[in-house]
Parts: sequence; C-alpha cells; structure tokens
Amino acid sequence: MLVEQRNFTLCGNQQGNARIKVIPTGKLEVIITEDDSLCEAEFSQLWFNKAGVKTLVVCREEEQICWQLDLTNKDAKELESLIESAQEDFEILMRAL
Repeated sequence: MLVEQRNFTLCGNQQGNARIKVIPTGKLEVIITEDDSLCEAEFSQLWFNKAGVKTLVVCREEEQICWQLDLTNKDAKELESLIESAQEDFEILMRAL
C-alpha cells in the first residue's frame, strides 16, 4: 500500500502544473506547483466530468464546490485508475486484518 504521486499539466482556463498524491487511506492531495497551494479531498468527494478534450475534476462537500481542476482526458483517466487501485489495495489490507 504505497502513496502514488503524479505530475499533471492543467489545461483549460487553469494553466500550470499539479502534483497529485493518491493516498490509499482514501485521500487525494493536490499541490499547484506555481503557487504551492494545497487542495485535499476524500475520494468520496471527487467528481469527474468529461467535456470534450478535458475532464473537470471537482471536489464537492455536500452541494458546495471546494476546488476544481481541468485535466486532459488521458490524465484524468490515469488519476481515476490510481484512485481505484488505491481503494482496492486498502480493501485487501482491511480484509487481511
């Protein structure tokens, strides 16, 4: 059960880079490298909305949007896969205990 980290280039209105950590305990940590701002979310708070050549990744808490990122569809798909893998790894570990 390892933390996976990837660097993604933001697209759309957001220009820059994001360093994203997928933490198997159910958390996502995003650092926008240009200003070192930190965004965090539980996996359950994330929503992916594909629109054309980009995907909007949104962190919602109830009906309020906490933060959002524009990623390419390829990068968003990779992020979704990392999250799914982390969830599976965590479930396997919990069953083994």
